[in-house]
Amino acid sequence: MVTADMLEDAGFQTVEVRTAVEALAVLEGSITVSMLITGRGIVGDGVALAHLVHHRWPGVGIVVTSGAGAYLQEDLPPGVRLLSKPYDFAELIHEVEAGLAQVQDEPSGAPVLPGGVPPHTGTEVGNGMGAIAAPTTEPDKT
Repeated sequence: MVTADMLEDAGFQTVEVRTAVEALAVLEGSITVSMLITGRGIVGDGVALAHLVHHRWPGVGIVVTSGAGAYLQEDLPPGVRLLSKPYDFAELIHEVEAGLAQVQDEPSGAPVLPGGVPPHTGTEVGNGMGAIAAPTTEPDKT
């Protein structure tokens, strides 16, 4: 909730989710998502979520937060940004803006489900926290 509040204070629209399954449901829905911010420990596995989103929605920027240290970067897909905890408002905004700029510069193909990754069932898998952010209509935040 704190992350979502910080993003809203910076002018971003946010959708809060509690699990990886809920994040996938939002991505599969009608809302246009520009950036996924997830914790490594979100219920459903934040690293696996980052891999799935990277393959299915290549135009979505991804930030993974973790207190585990920089070694986690090698477990993440290419281009996924790692934000180490604890982080402050400026670091969060920097990573989100850099991630958005990065995906806007890359060509995006049609979303595909990578082999070996099952589609989500839509069932609740527990509690956790994550946030999905999209820029508002303000031109200076896109």
